[in-house]
Order: sequence, then C-alpha cells, then structure tokens
Amino acid sequence: MARKRTTFPLHPRKRPTQARAQRTYLAIVQAGARILERRGYEALTTNHVADLAGVGIASLYEYFPNKQSLVAEIVRHVLEEFLADLRANVTLVAASPHEDAMRAWIAAIFAAVHKRRSIVGVIFREVPFLWEIPAVEQARGLLLEVAFASRDLRARAVRTAMVPDATVYLLATMTGAAVLEAVLRPPPQYAPEVLIASLAEIVNRVRGERPDRTAS
Repeated sequence: MARKRTTFPLHPRKRPTQARAQRTYLAIVQAGARILERRGYEALTTNHVADLAGVGIASLYEYFPNKQSLVAEIVRHVLEEFLADLRANVTLVAASPHEDAMRAWIAAIFAAVHKRRSIVGVIFREVPFLWEIPAVEQARGLLLEVAFASRDLRARAVRTAMVPDATVYLLATMTGAAVLEAVLRPPPQYAPEVLIASLAEIVNRVRGERPDRTAS
C-alpha cells in the first residue's frame, strides 16, 4: 500500500531579507535544531522553539506555518552544512592517487556525517516526512551527479568501459546507507578506518569489473 503523502506545507512562509530579520530567522532555526537533537521530533513544539530562541510565537509563525515546515528548514540547514564539508574536501580527494581517491571520498562523507551524528540520527529515525522534504531530494541528486561525474572521469582516465548508470546509482545509494549505519550504529568490533577501507575496496572492485577490451 502506498504511503500517504503529507498535506501540510514543508517550506517557510517567507525568507528574511533584512539583517535583523535574518538573525531572528536563524535563531529560530538554531533553537529548533537544538531541541530536535536533544529531545527528538515528538517533543519539539513551536512554543518551545520560540522560548529558546527568545522570540515571540508570532515571530515564529511569521516565517513558519507549522512545526513541520520548521523541521524541514532545519533539515535543509543540516544538509547545507554537510554538503559544504564535502565541497571543502573535493580538492583533497582529487589530489589523492587514483587508488586512494574513493577511500578519501568515503572518509570525507563519514567525517561529515559523524560531525553531526546526533541530529542526523534523529532526522533519519524520527522525522516521518523526511523523504518529502525538497532539500533531501536535491542533496541526493547532487551526490548522484558527483558519482556519475566520477564514473565518467575514471572511464576516460584508465580507458575502461562505462559502469552502467544503474550500477552507479546503486553503488552511491548503498555507500550512503552503509556510512549512515556505520556512524549511527557503529559496530564495536570494527574501527571506522577498517570500514572505510573495506567499503572503498568494494566500490572500486565493482567499478573496475568492466574493462574495455577494445582499447589499444
């Protein structure tokens, strides 16, 4: 049976343009993030957020029509910070020897998730409309673009046949799921470095399964 989609808005009423309004807006989002991280989704209320942010409830509702739209904006901010961390590592990954590049990239993803593991855990376990938030779909699309671009660069650099699109999609999706599992529920018997190296080896092995035998 298909899951029923939400009927409430998952976006702010408006975004601030003036500096003072921007500070108020950010204070609301940051207060909501602290409550979400510490107390969970069910315990978050707009009244609690307004109190912690030091603003009137009317100021909160000026920007957010409901609790869900505020949580969606919190998720967007978390994802923006996560993606900014990854962008900061792109040069480092690109400068790595080819055989180490995938390990460096997975390590960067692991570190970016681990840095904000508490709120990420709440978001993935408790937010019921997570996959309906536009920022989540946009982030997934961006990471897939990176995966396809990496596939194309590798194929040209080492003269191998293209890994099929479906394989790239599955590798990227499974890699993300594996990193989340390893960070949010770390197995005590394996150090993070071992998991990162093993995951990179798996991905590299699949990516190298289709040599171009027609290449000279």
